Amino acid sequence: MTNIQAIVLDLDGTLLRSDKTISPRNYAAVQRCYDSGIPIIIATARPPRAVNHFLKEFACADYIVYYNGALVTCRSKQSERHISIPIEISQQITQFIERQAPQSIISYEVNDLWYTSSPVPDSRCAQLGIRPEDPKPQVVEQDVIRLLSPTKILVLGCNTWQDIEEQFGGHVNVIATDGGVLVQIMHRSASKEQAVQWVLNEIGVRAEHVMVFGDDYNDLGLFRMSGFPVAMDNAIIELKNCAVHVTESNDNDGIAAAIERFII
Repeated sequence: MTNIQAIVLDLDGTLLRSDKTISPRNYAAVQRCYDSGIPIIIATARPPRAVNHFLKEFACADYIVYYNGALVTCRSKQSERHISIPIEISQQITQFIERQAPQSIISYEVNDLWYTSSPVPDSRCAQLGIRPEDPKPQVVEQDVIRLLSPTKILVLGCNTWQDIEEQFGGHVNVIATDGGVLVQIMHRSASKEQAVQWVLNEIGVRAEHVMVFGDDYNDLGLFRMSGFPVAMDNAIIELKNCAVHVTESNDNDGIAAAIERFII
C-alpha cells in the first residue's frame, strides 16, 4: 500500500478518453479515492470553459489548474491564482513570431476569453482542440491584440518554438505539445508543477506523497516533482522514462488500473 495523500490528473490523453469522455471505471476509481479523503487535483492546459464542459458531472476535484498553471481555482474557497504575460512581452513575442513564422496562427487566452486577429480555418480547428460544436476564438483588430495581457498564447504551425524559448525564456515558459504542432506560451512563473506545489502548500501535502498521471511534455515538471508519477501507455517516451509506473492507455481505463493496483 502506497502512502498517497493527493492525486493529480491531466485531462487530454489521461483522464479523458479519445472521445473526450470519462469512462465509468475511471470515474468510480477516482470517486473512491475522493470519498476516502484523498484530494483530487486537475492539472490541464485547457481553459475553464472546456474543463467545465468535460467535468460537468465530475465533482471530485476542489482545486483545478488551468492553462498549464497560469490559473488555479479552488471551488470550496471560491478563490483563484492568476498569472498573465505582461502586455509588452506579449507584443514582442507576437512580433517575433510574425517575422519568423508568418504562416502561424496565433491566438490569445485572457482568463476565459479567447482572441485572434485572423479566423481559424476549419481544417485547423482540431489541432487547437476545437470540436465542431465549440466556438472559435473571437476575431479582433490588431489594436485590441496589442493591449492584451494574455494568460496563455497559443501558436499553431510554428516550427521555430525553440527560437521563441531562446529569445524570451527569461520571461515565459514555452511548451510544444501534440507532436510539436501546438506551441503554448505562459508566464515564466506559470507551470503545472509550480501551480500544483502552490495547491499542495494550501492543503498541507508534501510532493513525495502525490500520485501524478500524465501523457505529454507539459507533465514532465510534475513527474519530476512528485513521489509517484504514473505515465499513460499512450504517453511520450520522456514521461515513461521518469515514471514509477506505466499504466494502461487513456482509452483502456489507465487511471483506474493504477489506482486499483496501488491505492484501492
